[in-house]
Amino acid sequence: MDRRVTSRWLFDTSVYVAVLRDEAFAREFRPRYLRDIPHTHFSSVVAQELLAGARTPRHERQAGALYEPFERARRIVTPSHRVWKEAGTLLAALARKQPRFRSKLARGFLNDVLIALSARGIGAAVVTRNGEDFRLIQQFRTFGLDVI
Repeated sequence: MDRRVTSRWLFDTSVYVAVLRDEAFAREFRPRYLRDIPHTHFSSVVAQELLAGARTPRHERQAGALYEPFERARRIVTPSHRVWKEAGTLLAALARKQPRFRSKLARGFLNDVLIALSARGIGAAVVTRNGEDFRLIQQFRTFGLDVI
């Protein structure tokens, strides 16, 4: 993605999970994260996904260490009522266009839609390792996307 397109970033859960689980990725990603952190927001949807995936108190603390600085800086993005309605409309359109899509709902696709629409709402690009789902969303809504 052309970095001039946006000056705001919203990292998807897939990026944070990779940082927590893959030391090599974390080392490689660190310079970009440090460079982009002043322009990065954190999605409450991502916080929920990280906490839902935490299997131990240590994992919960790790998740908190990721989102708490954004809470203090007041850079948490939470989907509004309008975004929830738009997500429902988008999911219905996807289901009509691609009936096979219904299986995606079972694996958290709604969260990806909420993240994408929230990012669009603040003029941010989504940074993700999950290009397939976010490119599918882009067929219905325009938003910045950087697949890493």
